[in-house]
Amino acid sequence: MESNSSRFNIFSILRDSSDEVNLHSKFIYELLNPLGSHGMRDSFLNLFLEIVGLEKYRVENFKVYREKHNIDILLLSQSKAIIIENKIYTSEHSDQLKRYFETIKERGYRDENIEIIYLTLFGTKPESLKSRVINISYRDEIREWIDKSISVVAKYPNIRETLIQYLNLIEKLTHKRDNRGFIMEIKELLLEDENLKTVLSIQPAVIEAKIEIQLRFWRELLEYLSSRGYEFNFYNINGDISLESSVRRYYTKKKNNRDYGVELHISKNLYFFVEIRKNIYYGFYFNGDIDKSLVDILDRIEIEWEEPYWKYPNSRLNFEEFNSNVLELINKDRLKYSVSNIAKEIIFLIENFKQGE
Repeated sequence: MESNSSRFNIFSILRDSSDEVNLHSKFIYELLNPLGSHGMRDSFLNLFLEIVGLEKYRVENFKVYREKHNIDILLLSQSKAIIIENKIYTSEHSDQLKRYFETIKERGYRDENIEIIYLTLFGTKPESLKSRVINISYRDEIREWIDKSISVVAKYPNIRETLIQYLNLIEKLTHKRDNRGFIMEIKELLLEDENLKTVLSIQPAVIEAKIEIQLRFWRELLEYLSSRGYEFNFYNINGDISLESSVRRYYTKKKNNRDYGVELHISKNLYFFVEIRKNIYYGFYFNGDIDKSLVDILDRIEIEWEEPYWKYPNSRLNFEEFNSNVLELINKDRLKYSVSNIAKEIIFLIENFKQGE
């Protein structure tokens, strides 16, 4: 009975758990609004400002709006503005943040008095205005905010229980639920009868599933890039004749199972690559001597490189350990979302280089 009741969640019953507009933005707006039905005035708002590093704005008399000027959540005082853009399984498009920023400037707010908060599940960075955006996530900042808000309303059971249910929903979406008890239960189950033997017998099927998920990633990425005119080619250092062969080697061989991916010729002896070791990473490389004139162009691209001139995606994909970001790829919509984010940055880097030539 108790385990069933723990799955009961009014938010996921009434709305799709990932509905960013009608569930998450609406609920967050209600909490942030000092005039909200919660009756806690600016308690939730001030706590939020503290957690996202905007404590200095706690003295402002903000009015809170939803969908004003098409902005998910907008906080306005006489001289200060805070834009909150909320994304669950979608990403910024058409320079949204830049347009919203200009919209607020046109209404008399000075550049230095406008803050932009970009909220995603795991802290993904936006396409525009990266240098001035505050990146926050449901996994970290929103989870912390709701957790602390629960303490604030401990004496108000209706609000407290609502916040607890919303916190549970966030933990489900971001895979933060404490599963230690679950692990101990599984351990005990495995030690009974032939259960461990049975589980070990399905390991080959697990490997096949991992192979399929990685292949789906590569196919989706190549299809996305090709549809936009970027024809990447497979390469490897192990003599494999296909991407499928390399992915299979990745999970079935202990040696010589890395350093493969896809590449695109850019200019002279400069190539763009997408490659895998533990993680997916991508960037530019020279096939032969380094051309100083091309290096100068690469140095002018506004991007945070991990090393010259490559980087990881904002949400790392570790196909060796199958981290939570990779597990997300099982869902077709999330696969498309993840791949589109990576592909857009790849295209951004390539086009920025071409514009600098």
